[in-house]
Formats: sequence, C-alpha cells, structure tokens
Amino acid sequence: FFNDTATTEIYTEQIVGSVRCVQETVITLIDLCGHEKYLKTTMFGLVGLIPDYSMIIVGANMGISRMTKEHLGITLALKIPFFVVLTKIDICPENIFKETMEILLKILKLPNVNRKPVIVDNEEALEKTAESITRDRICPIFHISSVTNKGVPELTKFMYLLKNRTRGSAASLLKQPA
Repeated sequence: FFNDTATTEIYTEQIVGSVRCVQETVITLIDLCGHEKYLKTTMFGLVGLIPDYSMIIVGANMGISRMTKEHLGITLALKIPFFVVLTKIDICPENIFKETMEILLKILKLPNVNRKPVIVDNEEALEKTAESITRDRICPIFHISSVTNKGVPELTKFMYLLKNRTRGSAASLLKQPA
C-alpha cells in the first residue's frame, strides 16, 4: 500500500477474517522466476494472475540475458504494459552499463517490440510515463541502486502513480464492503 507521499506503508485492519483496504492504491508484486528451469512457473504467474503491469528487472552488471528476452516476449504476447528496472548500478562498471543500455535500447526498438525507451530520471518524465504507459508505445527505464538509494524514490513514486487497469483486481476486491 502507498500513502499520498508515495512512502511504502502497510495499512490493514482485520475485520471478521477479511482485510479492508485503507489506501486507494494497491499494488501486488509477484516475484516470478528468472531461471530457465522455472519458466513454466513464470508463465503461470503471468497468465493466471493477470498482472496490471510487468516490471522487467535487469542486473546492470549482468546484462540482458536470454531469460530477460523470454520474459519480455511473454509480456508482449500477453499485451501487458511493462517497464524496465536496471539494478546494481552502484557496482556496475561504466562500460558494462553502457553496453547493457545499448542492447536494451536496440531490443526495445525492434519491430516486434516497438517501444520508445524513456529514461525516468526526473519528476516530469515520471508523471508522464506513469500516465501514458498503458496507451502509448513507451517503455519507462529506471536506473536504481538499493545500496545508495539512487532511483529508488522515483521508482516508488512511479508505482504509486500507476493506475489499476484490470477489472476485478485485488484493489477493487478489497474495496468492496464485507
């Protein structure tokens, strides 16, 4: 749950065995497998749980893997809006970071992907991309470090600004009276 300052806080209240939502924005994060041998589990998660968005996480120091491409392909096939988060930028050598970004940008511009990459590094880009991710052919890209906290507040606020796009999602179900 997010409050109006996009600080992550959990507000729940137990009422006769059910959970009532105190905040308006509910985001469910599903950590799906990145390893090839768990691809079926990832497929089940994406198809069965009907996520509103897909966050493709790439270790900047590791580069774009074959599984990253697989997950992107599945996301595209299911028409799920997505954004990319490059992590570990604090330990990534500059040349590797640059190479990872070049490959990512090339992939996003391929005809079957056809997304305009948008580096989200300021308030204006953050609000614009959160508002238009479902209707425009864009792909927001975040550069973050969990160690230095660089980019983390922007990513958190971006997720706060995302709108629920599926009917019957967790947020709407939680708002129904018990």
